[in-house]
Amino acid sequence: MRDLRYAFRTLLTTPFVNAVAILSLALGIGANAAIYSLFDQLLLRPLPVAAPDELVNLELPGPIQGSDSCNQSGCGNGIIWSYPMFRDLEREQSALAGIAGHRIFGASIALGDEPTVGEGIYVTGAYFSTLGLRPALGGCFRCGTTSRARTTWSR
Repeated sequence: MRDLRYAFRTLLTTPFVNAVAILSLALGIGANAAIYSLFDQLLLRPLPVAAPDELVNLELPGPIQGSDSCNQSGCGNGIIWSYPMFRDLEREQSALAGIAGHRIFGASIALGDEPTVGEGIYVTGAYFSTLGLRPALGGCFRCGTTSRARTTWSR
């Protein structure tokens, strides 16, 4: 018990050094917790869709005339699908349960009198039903109307 009293008495003699040490520990532990939380959300957990292990990203190799960007969708080397090509694939394919496409675009958004720049996303009609998603509010356009689209709403 005497050693414990001596330890507390020693800590009280240098409060600034102790405060810096405690603050450093708190910041380090907080930063590690935040980094692990981000790592867990982005890399360890499966995607929040009905069947994440069944998703396939289709890529079209080679340059495509008339297009100069892959629209920030994670593709490399100019892999771009035009909408007519997507519609042909959607009509002719029979191996997949559903097919969906998206395109990101820049947008000007205003909340009250405060304008800002953001991003929007165009999606195809069966986008949500193919992923097995349901909107939190409102309705979904063409939800489950195509015969190949997955229509089970598990989320």
